[in-house]
Amino acid sequence: MLEEGLPRPNIDMAGATRLADEVFGVTGAVRELGSQQDRNFLVASRQGDVLLKVSNRAFGRAEIEAQNAVMRHVRAAGIDVPVPLPSQTGDLISTVEIDGEPHHVRLLSFVAGTPLIDRDRLTPSDVAALGDLTGRTSLALAGITHEGLERRDLQWDLRSGEDVVRSLADSVPDEARRARVLDALAAVTAMLDDLRDALPVQTVHGDLTDDNVVMRVERGACILSGIIDFGDAMTSWRVAEVAVACTAALHREPDDPLVALPLVRAFDRHVALTDGELRALWPLVVLRGAVLVVSGLQQVAIDPGNDYAAEALEREWSVFASAASLPFDVAERAVRLALDRPAAPFNAPPAVVPAVGDTTAALVDLGWSSDDLREGDWLEGDGTAAEARAASAAAPDDGVAITRFGEGRLTRATATGLRPPVNVGLGVDVHSDGPVAFRAPIGGEIARTADGHLAVVSNGVALVVAGLESSPLPGTTVAPGEPIGTCAGLATVWATTPTAADGPHKRFVTRALFRGLRSRYADPTALLSSSVDVESADDIGATDEATLARRARSYSPVQGHYFEDPPRIERGWREHLIDVDGRHYLDMVNNVTVLGHGHPAVARAAERQWRLLNTNSRFHYSAVAELSERLLETLPTGAFDAVLLVNSGTEAVDLALRLARAFSGRPDVACVAESYHGWSLAADAVSTSTSDNPRAGETRPSWVHVLDAPNAYRGRHRGTAAGAAYARDAISRLGDWAASGTPIGTFIAEPRNGNAGGIAVPPGYLGAVYDAVRAGGGVVVSDEVQVGYGRQGEVFWGFEEHAVVPDIVTMAKAMGDGHPIGAVITRGEIVDALADQGTVFSSAGGSTLSARIGVTVLDVLLEEDLPGNARRVGELLRSGLIALAEQHPLIGAVHGRGLYLGVELVRDPVTREPADTETRIVCDRLRDLGVIEQPTGDRGNVLKVKPPMCFSAASAAFFLRALDIALAELE
Repeated sequence: MLEEGLPRPNIDMAGATRLADEVFGVTGAVRELGSQQDRNFLVASRQGDVLLKVSNRAFGRAEIEAQNAVMRHVRAAGIDVPVPLPSQTGDLISTVEIDGEPHHVRLLSFVAGTPLIDRDRLTPSDVAALGDLTGRTSLALAGITHEGLERRDLQWDLRSGEDVVRSLADSVPDEARRARVLDALAAVTAMLDDLRDALPVQTVHGDLTDDNVVMRVERGACILSGIIDFGDAMTSWRVAEVAVACTAALHREPDDPLVALPLVRAFDRHVALTDGELRALWPLVVLRGAVLVVSGLQQVAIDPGNDYAAEALEREWSVFASAASLPFDVAERAVRLALDRPAAPFNAPPAVVPAVGDTTAALVDLGWSSDDLREGDWLEGDGTAAEARAASAAAPDDGVAITRFGEGRLTRATATGLRPPVNVGLGVDVHSDGPVAFRAPIGGEIARTADGHLAVVSNGVALVVAGLESSPLPGTTVAPGEPIGTCAGLATVWATTPTAADGPHKRFVTRALFRGLRSRYADPTALLSSSVDVESADDIGATDEATLARRARSYSPVQGHYFEDPPRIERGWREHLIDVDGRHYLDMVNNVTVLGHGHPAVARAAERQWRLLNTNSRFHYSAVAELSERLLETLPTGAFDAVLLVNSGTEAVDLALRLARAFSGRPDVACVAESYHGWSLAADAVSTSTSDNPRAGETRPSWVHVLDAPNAYRGRHRGTAAGAAYARDAISRLGDWAASGTPIGTFIAEPRNGNAGGIAVPPGYLGAVYDAVRAGGGVVVSDEVQVGYGRQGEVFWGFEEHAVVPDIVTMAKAMGDGHPIGAVITRGEIVDALADQGTVFSSAGGSTLSARIGVTVLDVLLEEDLPGNARRVGELLRSGLIALAEQHPLIGAVHGRGLYLGVELVRDPVTREPADTETRIVCDRLRDLGVIEQPTGDRGNVLKVKPPMCFSAASAAFFLRALDIALAELE
């Protein structure tokens, strides 16, 4: 059968229509669905869609009966699958003649959904979902046996997969491809020879791939809704089920076969893979790919009209090529690590004589913790120049600097990237200012690798060196300590297993691939020098889940963190956050770090002031006066004359409320819904956002009164007249409160609702409400903690947008570029009202350090024209987001201005139903794509867009590209 092939039954849609009517009494429009060896027809009958399946003539009745039994068994396990429907004579299997040959025909219920293969890209969660479904199916099938499942003569039974490839290899017309398939086959056979009898056997679906799984999209999430086509159900190796499923991930990401790991992990949660299965898994993935290649080409040769098979040919080759690109030992280690069952890494034996002898050596740090990489110099060019500078600084006099094995180098990462960087050192570099003699650290034979490098190969390790001159000839045997060449400035060294010595050897790989490659690569540092301490390469740059666990144990979880599985961020530069693997993420949420991360001017000012003095503001020094004067200069002339310095926005709001109460003599405060002002007792009381405090309505004290959020997009009043309408409502309620004996003494609001997503307060609202509050004897507070300090571009303070002047202004966040500093600015008469209650004091507020940093931030803000940058780049962002809204209906509105924007996602543009689930999915996907983004707003459906104000046009373009990808995957 293998050599003859399995041409599909010769029946067209007219014949299928006739069969459906005559045998099953079903009529309706008929459409053919794809199949490699059977014929499948969808019949849209009045009773609903059904599937007419004409099985290949090669399959006997017992096999068809077994398929029916398997489907019923899986359906009973709660998984949606087809089930057989009776013919007009009550039979579940009917036999008809086609071209004079008997063929079995069935009518099956139709499992609705879109084939998973139609999804352009599978996210990690999609891949994991396929693994979960595969695991549940395998678990269900473990309990069924049937004579029709035993030793079916199928091409797809991986127990006979090697025979299939051998017999059909000539179907591959390209000689290079054929040779590659046969080489892979030899490796598979060598690996499986010791494993075959140890692999558990059970009933399997046999083809659980994206062709045979259907999905639906619910609120942006891809839900795998069912399994179709049980034509390959059989008894086979259990692990074959997951090996086959892995191929669905590979053809979409052929350059990264490790994308299949979430699938294996999810499968293993249901069906724990044995040690033998872990060893056999990747060889079987490769074997499945090879079978797909040869079978597909043969099928097209014998059935030229089979478009389904023809269209799959290149996809099937990419599956094979991707799987075969990963050595079995590397794949096995990567899988074991993913399952928390790691195998011991390869480690090099100790040197007999260190390769650089008595030459003094020092490690050079090129990772996140490096002090020798400064001010983003690692992003210059290809990073080589920065590496050389750092190595020169680290190297001892007349010595060498050695890079760290397994380190995620900043110098080999990029500022933006949709994929993790290829920056983890698989070898180490040896930097020197002059010639350095290398000696053989171990005895062995000299060889040349596939990429032309020198190798000293012993029984226990191979030392590979690139960049040596005057090396011995290949075939020469060297003893420990014998010269093997001279390094004239830079050499790269790998320590690998003797079997992998021939190479080629990559200098850099991804972190995920590095972990797998530890099966064959070791740290060569100890072979090079005895004067440096070797660190564990398996710790350097690791995600460090232990740190997250320590945080959870000691740092109260009530303080929260972004993401369920957060990257460990330890460094930043400008608008980028950098994790311990050196990956740069675009920071879209840090309105605190207004100048950008790691600004050298702030670092210098902080260091110098620390060396001079740091004490509280009750001492006399110039910085506190300078900062206060500079702050007043940013505000309307003559409107304010008193600055009070604190250490946070919460403290600023708390103090502002106390000042307003003292001056007005009234305890009652009016605020607006969906706002956030802080976490202290008073600031939380006037914070109405349920996203920050779900019990805000229950815990609100009687002295707090809430006005409707003046939201012209989704509130009670909409459109251009919304401001006046909301103002009328507010003034009416102010009057009601006064009449009931609780006149408002303080009105607090942001001039743009930051926590809700940068949503505009509509024109006319603030002016009218300010006038009404003041007319009633109250005080108005503009909370500028989030939206002030030039972030909106056109105005320095948010209230300026409304042509109003408040009585009190609160600010923080941007003031210190991440250092804790805040301020309350008002008039002297308001401050004087609090004088009889004692002086105001904040230990860190206005300290010498805080004040000096505050002045420096203002200097840089203006010198670098960051408000102007916020205006220019903000407009690029806003325009780009509006263009994305035209392509993606999920974007309901783009709020904000400058670099304080909000992208509101809705499920329906008319009802504006909040797309909260989709927003979380988008944020998680953006993290995969190199962007840190978070939801905001009471409905959790607005994307924060408030990056550092140094945000560049290039970063804006990258964000828009990543968001476009994330949104497209939801549609």
